[in-house]
Amino acid sequence: MRKLLFSLLFIGAFATATHAQKEFAHIELPMNRAEDLVSVADDEGNVVVYFYQGGNLNFAMISPTGEKLAQHEIPYRSSKDPQIMGTRVTDDEFIFYSRYTNGRREYVRPFAINRHTGAFRSLQDVQLKLERNVNFVGGFGDDDHFYMLYTDKDGNLHLYRDSEYSVATMDYRLFKPEQMPRTRDRYARESGLIYVHPNLERNVYTGHHRSKIYSRGDKLHMVFDGYQLRGKSSKEATTEILTLDWNTGKTEYRTLPAIAQRNTPAFNSFLHQDKLFRLNLEKDQLKLTAYDFNTLQPVKEYTFTDKEKLALASTPVYQRGAGGLFSSGYEVIEKEDKAMRNLASGIPAITVDTYSDSTLQLTIGSYKAPTERTNRNDRSRMVRTPDRYVRTSRGFMLIPGRWTPAYNIPSYYLNSPYYSRYFYDPFGYGYSGPVGPGISTYFHTVLDANSLAKVEQEGEVEVLQERVEEYERNLKPEPEFQTVYRYGNKLHYGYYDRRARTFRIVEFAHGQKAQEQPQVQE
Repeated sequence: MRKLLFSLLFIGAFATATHAQKEFAHIELPMNRAEDLVSVADDEGNVVVYFYQGGNLNFAMISPTGEKLAQHEIPYRSSKDPQIMGTRVTDDEFIFYSRYTNGRREYVRPFAINRHTGAFRSLQDVQLKLERNVNFVGGFGDDDHFYMLYTDKDGNLHLYRDSEYSVATMDYRLFKPEQMPRTRDRYARESGLIYVHPNLERNVYTGHHRSKIYSRGDKLHMVFDGYQLRGKSSKEATTEILTLDWNTGKTEYRTLPAIAQRNTPAFNSFLHQDKLFRLNLEKDQLKLTAYDFNTLQPVKEYTFTDKEKLALASTPVYQRGAGGLFSSGYEVIEKEDKAMRNLASGIPAITVDTYSDSTLQLTIGSYKAPTERTNRNDRSRMVRTPDRYVRTSRGFMLIPGRWTPAYNIPSYYLNSPYYSRYFYDPFGYGYSGPVGPGISTYFHTVLDANSLAKVEQEGEVEVLQERVEEYERNLKPEPEFQTVYRYGNKLHYGYYDRRARTFRIVEFAHGQKAQEQPQVQE
């Protein structure tokens, strides 16, 4: 027995050393229930971490060597969460943009952190001169501009962006996509639109959105996958591309070949540089096609059935979120037919990224939204603070909640219309909302950036996103707040260590060997 215990301890110690990773920085943050969490880095290596809590804006600025340069806690002028819509990095400042509404009036409310001194300044609000009866779609910022997008009942797109000369001025363009057909459901395309920022975390959740917008200079490309169109068969759908040219005020509408769908939706796409990758998932087939985005001609195609080995994969097929309440919810699917069925059980998802080498790293899979469960009111049931998807500079980000027995929570909190919104009560009386973060089934593949052939080599192929996921799985307890952002050709994973009340940032890079962190002696 003693030998067995010793062996287990040895294996655990070895695993800890294997998965240990060098910490880039750690800073003390007074974070209890943050309403937002945003991180952004500039090309010099400075990092700003922002969160909103208790009516205050909280900022910390970190140097390229991981030292804290400045930290602020600033009372916000409105009790409402500012909801950061986008960020920009100028020559002198990190600029954060939020949307503020007052009755029918809408404003862009920017504020900034100096890149050199860390000083905070609040910028002048910009009132938008909105047309009547328009609906807000979203806001986003790229390297050069911040945009606010609206639509109306006629399908027109109303676009505002900050001026070339001042962030406190918003210019306006009206786009009429007359060639684009209507969807069967009004605002179907716009309701799930997500901006693909270069810092967007490349995972299944972000990749499953079927409406994506990309910025390329003065053009915006909106890509929609698998929507049912008026006047067309529901069994056929396509990938639609709508380009908005700011300089000319014109639109261009293009499509890829239609796909006969057995189940809706069955395909999704992702634009990376000059290639548009489209993934088609069925329960007995996987098809990946890369198109030249300028000509829309196919340049590479992979097709696999459930009867053959999924040779495209550089990693096993993983599934997360399908376990029980107290299980890890993480497993590896080995059988080809089971893997294909599970991959096709949700909305197809694909993301593409590249780092310092000459390869592309793809995440391919599907995301199945949370399901509803029957009601059961029991004081011993588990209650969780809600999983919240917040809008950050990289799109939507998940902030997971915590499980606790309902008897630990006073009943007047759980039954209160105000306080009950802070709790995730899937078995409570009258609750019929979705449960859990959903199910992600996916694998990673590494392709040559030029030929798009799968990279073959001896030993395991290094996938940076998988290293981040593996590191996160080994964190005990699971962090409540986390963020992932690009740091040059590296990835930074930041998470809040509640026990130490410290925000830790861990760095991941190609060829970087894991370094064991100092062990604390008790």
